[in-house]
Amino acid sequence: MLSPVRPKQTADEAISSHQNEKLGSRITFLRSLLASVVLISVSTLASQAQTATQLFAFACPPQQFTTCVDGDQPNALIQASDGNFYGAAQLTVIGSSNSQGGTLFKITPSGKFTLLFTFKADSHGNYLNGNNPASGLVEGNDGFIYGTSFEGGNTDNGVLFRIAKDGTGFEVVHSFCGAPDCADGTLPIGLIVGHDGNIYGSTAGGGANGTLYRFSPTSGFATISTTGFGQALRQGTDGNFYGVAGREVLRISPNGTTKVLASFPEVDGFLPTNGASGLTQASNGKLYGAVTTYSLNQAQFYDVAPSGAGFQEFPQIGTLSVDFEISTLIQASDGNLWTAFTTTSNGNGSVFVISPSTGQIVKTFEFDGPNGSLPEAGVVQGADGKIYGTTIGGGVVSDNQQPSGTVWVLNAGLRAPAATVGGFAPSSGAVGTTVLIRGSHMIGTTAVTFNGVEAAFKVLNTNFVSATVPAGATSGPIAVTNAGGKTVTAAHFVIP
Repeated sequence: MLSPVRPKQTADEAISSHQNEKLGSRITFLRSLLASVVLISVSTLASQAQTATQLFAFACPPQQFTTCVDGDQPNALIQASDGNFYGAAQLTVIGSSNSQGGTLFKITPSGKFTLLFTFKADSHGNYLNGNNPASGLVEGNDGFIYGTSFEGGNTDNGVLFRIAKDGTGFEVVHSFCGAPDCADGTLPIGLIVGHDGNIYGSTAGGGANGTLYRFSPTSGFATISTTGFGQALRQGTDGNFYGVAGREVLRISPNGTTKVLASFPEVDGFLPTNGASGLTQASNGKLYGAVTTYSLNQAQFYDVAPSGAGFQEFPQIGTLSVDFEISTLIQASDGNLWTAFTTTSNGNGSVFVISPSTGQIVKTFEFDGPNGSLPEAGVVQGADGKIYGTTIGGGVVSDNQQPSGTVWVLNAGLRAPAATVGGFAPSSGAVGTTVLIRGSHMIGTTAVTFNGVEAAFKVLNTNFVSATVPAGATSGPIAVTNAGGKTVTAAHFVIP
């Protein structure tokens, strides 16, 4: 079997090196006696009865220096408005330190796989459409799937691209390091759909310390800040952007003002502790993330308020494998935080369920190799309540192929997630007005009502639903219904 080629680790090392150089002069440390923290022995946690099931396995020929048709080492999944999942595989051409390429794919909840696009070099060996799509995708309000590649493009510093959900219309909408002194950034690492419906992303290179940027399908690309995040960004309920750069948790306002919310401590005065994941904002308003001390193979979770108050680190997580990744947490419908990574107690990896109040690991679900190995890209809860994700190794394939990662599903008995509504615009309008409703878990919406009157609607993505004010509606709350229940807004939509 081929040893996994892991460009994501190479990308992370490049990001870390860049951040240490650029941010070192302004990093402050919160001294902490980590030796006194109570350790959790992951090996003593009982595995649950449920287990992840392979939906699809990526396969590569057994020969070195070969091409994996469907891709190699898939990244994080998103569930789009059509109910299907979309993702990127980092490589296609494997077998050397110069492994390259990548693919984009669609997979149904039942496991039907469709290859949408393959990143290829031109006759001169240049990947002008992108190379190594090493971070997750998003679905824009315009219906396109957007993503970034870590390399490739006009200057080989990465691209921002979009593609239709049927695989047509692939387009590079921005090639990074196209501005003087790379003011637009290099090393793009992740995307979100913002509260205004535009695409936002961060780079770890270029600018002064990376960049934060916005892409509008109508007005194009714009740099917001010359400070960026080394991990995926998050927009909070307050409209500010949150993320981690090196040893700092940062808040960046929509106008580019940056504030350091917290700094991670040294260990014994010299061992570096770095942010290992992006942030997620839980229903209690706090931001949650993970830090790692790679030289000790240790990790722990933390929380912090958007104001920077109340920063606390939870107990450390046992001893991890030498080569590990921790992905951004999600809050599932059970109220707990979910993520996946590898520990020495199970070299194939585990899904961890963490209490947001104590940081304790309350459940684990193990990978065994046939259902996947090395779950580095995070998890997503589908509209059906099941947990979906990918691994970069393992799987069951035909005899003449080698497994190179899986898409998997875990039925942990969770209820379907109810939609949340963070706002709507406009706040008033006559019958026939189009209203954009913003929130989360909008996939699978079955009804939208204005003060009890059903409206025509369209699910744009997991964050947005577009609805038309119906005849007979009166001023009152808007309600969004999906398999998880009905969510009613506190604010009222006003009909003159």
